[in-house]
Amino acid sequence: MEVLWSFLVDTVAFILEALIPSKEDRRYKKNLRILKKQYWFRKLAKTYSPMFYSTASIQAKIMEYDKSCNLLEYRQELEQKAKTDIG
Repeated sequence: MEVLWSFLVDTVAFILEALIPSKEDRRYKKNLRILKKQYWFRKLAKTYSPMFYSTASIQAKIMEYDKSCNLLEYRQELEQKAKTDIG
């Protein structure tokens, strides 16, 4: 009975942890919403789909996005990273 109770508590804790987004998850989703408004980003994602969003280095680069950064430089870095990591 104790093992079952422990399993139930672990399962509920895992579900709650999955439902509450971390600070990084919120930042990633916010930056992704902003970047999806850009035509070049949608085109890049379509070109390298479906691996584009699941690649860890691309996700890290999306999290680096900031409104004050140089958009042209950021775009070139993201395109280069997609070419090297995805092919």
